Amino acid sequence: MCGIAGIVRFDGGALAQVERMRAMRRALRHRGPDGEGEFVSADAVLGHTRLAMLDRAGGAQPMTSPDGRYTIVFNGEIYDHERLRGRLPYPYSTDSDAETVLAAFAVWGYKCVELLNGMFAFFVWDAAAKRGLAMRDRLGVKPLAYAWDGQEFVFASEANVVAKALPGPVRADTDAVLEYLVAPCFSGVEKPMFAGVSYLQPGSWVRVTADGTHVHRYYRFAVARDGDGPGEEELKGAFERSVRRTCVADEPLAVFLSGGLDSTAVAAVAARCLPRLRAYSIVFAGMREFDYRRSTIVVSDDMQYIGAAVEATGVDWRAVEVPREELAADLERVATTNDALPAWEQEVAQDRLARAAAADGFKGVLVGDAADETHYGYHFLLDPEATAGPEKIIKRFGGVAVRREVLEDPVEAFAEKYRAWVRSEADEEERISGTTRLIVERWLPRLLHNGDIHCMRSGVEARVPFADNELLALAAKVPPRVGLAGGEKARLRAALRGVVPEAIRTRRKSALPKDQGAGPVYQREAARLLAEPPALVRELVDLAAVRPLLDERRELGEWERAGLFRVIGLCHFSRHHGIP
Repeated sequence: MCGIAGIVRFDGGALAQVERMRAMRRALRHRGPDGEGEFVSADAVLGHTRLAMLDRAGGAQPMTSPDGRYTIVFNGEIYDHERLRGRLPYPYSTDSDAETVLAAFAVWGYKCVELLNGMFAFFVWDAAAKRGLAMRDRLGVKPLAYAWDGQEFVFASEANVVAKALPGPVRADTDAVLEYLVAPCFSGVEKPMFAGVSYLQPGSWVRVTADGTHVHRYYRFAVARDGDGPGEEELKGAFERSVRRTCVADEPLAVFLSGGLDSTAVAAVAARCLPRLRAYSIVFAGMREFDYRRSTIVVSDDMQYIGAAVEATGVDWRAVEVPREELAADLERVATTNDALPAWEQEVAQDRLARAAAADGFKGVLVGDAADETHYGYHFLLDPEATAGPEKIIKRFGGVAVRREVLEDPVEAFAEKYRAWVRSEADEEERISGTTRLIVERWLPRLLHNGDIHCMRSGVEARVPFADNELLALAAKVPPRVGLAGGEKARLRAALRGVVPEAIRTRRKSALPKDQGAGPVYQREAARLLAEPPALVRELVDLAAVRPLLDERRELGEWERAGLFRVIGLCHFSRHHGIP
């Protein structure tokens, strides 16, 4: 896992951009503390920071093919790269998966991406053809942002790094920030929060030549409408193989354990591969006493289930506590780390878990992300009202009031965008399928971005077994009527019988915990920051609607608390990035 950056010019002026590229590389140092490298030519300057998980001695980047034609900067892990090597006539000089990808591109060209099983974002410079190509994995586990002005192509692993490398002051993309305020769970995916910067979308590649850029989508997750889907044993086998593939590393791996179905199943299989597997779970003050009846997505206390998971799997368990007196500092940290703006309160937990794993010397962790989105894991899919149209989902999860002068009807403005996936006039099964497509294409990449950026802030690689190609292909064959037969995630639950304790296998989906007692901290922090709000906040946020929430005599509801969390995040984000 690494940080990548580069500048390509077609006027022979890349050599003059070396210091700019090095500044970008320095800004990505947290993503790769084990080493750095660069490639310099008249047409392209590429930088790399390395988190060494495979072939520490030989996997330095950038890496150039023996004939000098292709140079790669690669971020990610290809889990089956040794199998691919046997199919490629190539004079290998390292044992790294980056060289496998370089060889695959040299032999197969663009088609190589269809054969890569893993998480990745990489850029290849073709010196002979004078063109570059960036590719991103199927679900968007690994990020890549870029800018193109007709003369210069600038890219990096983080959008803020690209924004700060462009001429002039950093500016916000107003539409992207508005989406964050109105529909946070779908925000920060279509485009970054920075004006002039684009994201390469999941399952896509972009080719850049002197004539411009060309983007191609090579993969979309599309659920089946017919058939019965894979059998339980077939799905179970694919899942177990996916976990085993993600356990291959030269460095020790840990696991984030919530006591839910997904993370417990990952821990159970990984514990067979990794001796004395370390597991980390988040613990908030007073968590056992939280009123889960008033919560939409965190519906039960994790602790009893975590105990059962630890006993069943034999993992070496560690509790990661989040002191409430440090919460204000945590809010600033997640807001200045996440350049897509922190959308969920649970990002505090993600950051704390990553910091704990890093402090114990781990460079990689296994996570249960992507299971809910690709296996019908959300309970609201069973609610006809919730799937009746995208506006229902937006309202269900709340937002921040925006100024009427900016958007007359904020919910409708963004719901219209999402109707490409969900049509209210469709039949029930199609509405569920459409909602699932929307979740996979907009909600899931946001979740994966959050996991990546908070883990990589601490130099920790998050590995996602549920994003495995084989497992994804089987998940896509499960139609809604099968995946939701008797409850959410029905086919996956059936497949994991015997892998996890029954109490966990049948447990209703509950999201990663958040601190339900954090309201007073949010109120104080928001009041402090809004005493002199940044111009961006004054321009977009309806402060008159927000200010009543700051009264500490008022007990905040779940989505009022979430709204203040996002206002705090926007204030810190604006100031940190120097956005007026």
